[in-house]
Amino acid sequence: MRNAGLPIEALIEYVTLFQQGDETVEARKELLTEQRKNILDKIEDMKKTLERLDKKIEGYERNVMKKEKGLKKS
Repeated sequence: MRNAGLPIEALIEYVTLFQQGDETVEARKELLTEQRKNILDKIEDMKKTLERLDKKIEGYERNVMKKEKGLKKS
């Protein structure tokens, strides 16, 4: 479970529920489902951030190429 990237609070809650027995199976599943959604949200945020960075980098590359071409002509 630790390798799943869950926050320590979620791990503690999961273990506590697990120790309470089979009557907490549904609660454990809900906890895992919620954590999965949180991770998907983070992935989506990171994808958007990556796209913005890629556009910035492309802009820098275009500007550098223009300047390099200008230097070659001089």
